[in-house]
Amino acid sequence: MKHNITFIGAGAMAESLISGWLKKEYLDKKQITVTNRSNDRRLQELTQYYGIKSSRSAEELISPNTVVILACKPKDWKSALEPYISSLTKDTPVVSVMAGVTIESIQELLANEDIPVIRTMPNTSATVGASMTTISFGITVTDNIKQVINYIFKGVGETAIVPEEQMDAMTALTGTGPAYIYYLMEAMEMAAEQMGIDRTLAKTLVSQTLLGASLRVQESKDEPAQLYKQIMSPGGTTEAGFNVLKENEVQQSIIACIHRAWERSVELGGQTDGRKAQQISKLFER
Repeated sequence: MKHNITFIGAGAMAESLISGWLKKEYLDKKQITVTNRSNDRRLQELTQYYGIKSSRSAEELISPNTVVILACKPKDWKSALEPYISSLTKDTPVVSVMAGVTIESIQELLANEDIPVIRTMPNTSATVGASMTTISFGITVTDNIKQVINYIFKGVGETAIVPEEQMDAMTALTGTGPAYIYYLMEAMEMAAEQMGIDRTLAKTLVSQTLLGASLRVQESKDEPAQLYKQIMSPGGTTEAGFNVLKENEVQQSIIACIHRAWERSVELGGQTDGRKAQQISKLFER
């Protein structure tokens, strides 16, 4: 790919993407530059470990054929982007990987409808090339730029093009989803240790079990409910465990967890009212 990548923001999401691209040799380290507002130590860590570049010069950060990725905290994005706005053109895609921040709000700050704006939601599984990245395009994004952005994120996993009105839900489901899986894995490993299983072995057992279950879902025509019922014999061990899950309303807790993350994504974008907020509120009333 001929495009260069500039990250405005140097946190966990930026590093996950950088790591994934370089591990797969999808991009060259010379193509990637990172910046932040003031944390020199963090920039030094990334440049030394990955061999990428860092700068705070607009000329170095935004050259021809640059894709700008906004990877800062949602509360900081305006002040982070403002120093570089005058350097952006219709050939400089601005890609958000932030929760909640809408294409419209970015476009308003840019005050230039010609600058293409894209909203994405990858996850930290990009580190191992297994992200699920959802993408929404602003109305001025050309077909060529759409292909470039899709290509970039294909380098760290799978992609799906979705309407922007679904992006807050996608944030809750796939953006934050890995954290919930890790939480489940932690619980399974704790249970294993309590049963006398070595911690290292427990990690292997649990991670492979979840990997196998995930692959089974991907390759099967059956729904997850059908798959777990196939394992559940009347009076057996799986049923005994499931009874505890049902008694503690674990499934409903997970659903509520995802709904709350959805609501929070809306809040981060400043969308405190309107149809989407009402829709979420109705879900909480159920």
